[in-house]
Amino acid sequence: MAKRRQEPSNPGPNSGPKRFEGYADQQKSQAEPTTRPSDEVETDVELRLANPNRVATNSAPSPTARRPATSGKTDWRGAPRAGRALHKTEPQEEPTADRSEDQDEPVAGRGRRRDSDKSRSFVARVAPLEIGDGGCVLQGWEGRLSLSGAVPGERVNVEVFERDRGYRQVNLLEIVERSPDRVRPPCVITELCGGCAFQEMAYTAQLEAKHVSLLQHLDGLCDPSQVGPVRGLTRSTGYRTRLLMPAAPRSTRPGDIELGFYRQHTNELIAATGCPVQHPLTLAVLAMVHQVLRASNMQASTTRRGDNGWLHGVSIRVDPAGESTELVLIGRTHKVPGGEVLVERLASLPTVNGVHLTTNPERSSYLYGEDFSPLAGSKRTIFHLGGETFHLSPGSFFQTSAEGAEKLVSTVLELLPEAFDCLADLYGGVGVFARLTRHRWRRAVVAESNPRAVEDLRHFLKHVGLKGLHVVNGRVEETLEHSLKHRPDVVLLDPPRGGCAPQAIQGLLEHDAPVLLYVACGLKSFVRDAALLIEGGYLLVRVESVDMFPHTSHLEVVARFER
Repeated sequence: MAKRRQEPSNPGPNSGPKRFEGYADQQKSQAEPTTRPSDEVETDVELRLANPNRVATNSAPSPTARRPATSGKTDWRGAPRAGRALHKTEPQEEPTADRSEDQDEPVAGRGRRRDSDKSRSFVARVAPLEIGDGGCVLQGWEGRLSLSGAVPGERVNVEVFERDRGYRQVNLLEIVERSPDRVRPPCVITELCGGCAFQEMAYTAQLEAKHVSLLQHLDGLCDPSQVGPVRGLTRSTGYRTRLLMPAAPRSTRPGDIELGFYRQHTNELIAATGCPVQHPLTLAVLAMVHQVLRASNMQASTTRRGDNGWLHGVSIRVDPAGESTELVLIGRTHKVPGGEVLVERLASLPTVNGVHLTTNPERSSYLYGEDFSPLAGSKRTIFHLGGETFHLSPGSFFQTSAEGAEKLVSTVLELLPEAFDCLADLYGGVGVFARLTRHRWRRAVVAESNPRAVEDLRHFLKHVGLKGLHVVNGRVEETLEHSLKHRPDVVLLDPPRGGCAPQAIQGLLEHDAPVLLYVACGLKSFVRDAALLIEGGYLLVRVESVDMFPHTSHLEVVARFER
């Protein structure tokens, strides 16, 4: 698999629970009673969402609890005086850095209001869920405004702040018309974190909305009957097997550090060590790592001049099937504070079979450095998928949703021919699809540009071996002639979110393979590439999709093209 660097009023004739595979209808038990008085609903939502500085707790608030509005005053860290949910990593007077991957236009979040901000409030309708958007979007606005805490279809009262450099911040003040799809979110800080924009939307409704959005994007490319139902997960929580958490100081005391996620479009850290979408094993390892780091007097870095902090963050990747864990420390230099003692303690934690280091001299929105160095334990960690074991080093891509990855693999196998002579697996990563289809082909080529993934695949071929499998190291568009020299019957494409390079599409059209299978994590780029393939003579005959990441706008799409 390749590397990754992320309800209209008329849902259609095929809507309904039968559309969703693998999802027990437990959401009904999570939904709030529809008979709840409307004044209690709106008052509670207004108090909960209009106060972005509310301190996160370990339990959900009472449905009818009344919380007085706070003054918004903060302590020296920029955190609420009542608790430690938020932690500041930059001086308040400095402009905040963008944390979104797509910053081509102003974004909206829930930061604090400043005296210099210009604001206005209005009532708007929340637009239908759009695959690839960061969150809920308001209809009827001259520019794009997104916010969290709302559900598509609701009418909401919002306050918009015009801030520096065209930045717009949106606060949800009141829900004027409540959606029947609204449920209580499993996360108590979802309105602050923003990582899961649709936690307050029932999961079955999310799947239906994504199906409708997918049909709209594919309009004109294929018949709607050729688009299968969205394949959801059995559980919409506890599915993520990898986390990347920045670190921040909680005070000036050595070892007093916090691990969490950045608040939307800010540099403020939210303590999120109980993130409900993370796999329980991931959270268990995180708690142990956090304890060891604090006991070792580890100091977290900041962006302030003269800062002596070393730790930028930690990365944890787990394999639930084998109960193994890859742990990566992200620091300023190769000299780890605490030395061998700290590393040995981390390596001795349950399930941890390898501790690694990546360095970045300056703290930035992208924490990772260029290289990874093993500190203790195994250089590679074993991961299971599709009945196979994969030995991966840090930096090699692997899907971060265990159940989602299994569903994706089964979908790909379902759409591939049962037997063929030659396979070209382009953007092939560590060779997941080539290895899992080895009984169907006689010869296969895996093309991949990530040197760590190529090294892992060649390590497998050297120590285990797979007759007929060859590896091409380089960018697909630059090595396409070599990859296709054996005239493959099937070409499998699994590009990053930006899709295929134009040269790659042109080369595929010239090669004229009978079957193309496209695995897409970026829908808009897929639509662009699909239009080029269709214009070049291919037919889009079947489309399936897997909801790898519930509560987000992402969707993995698998499409089969034929000549």
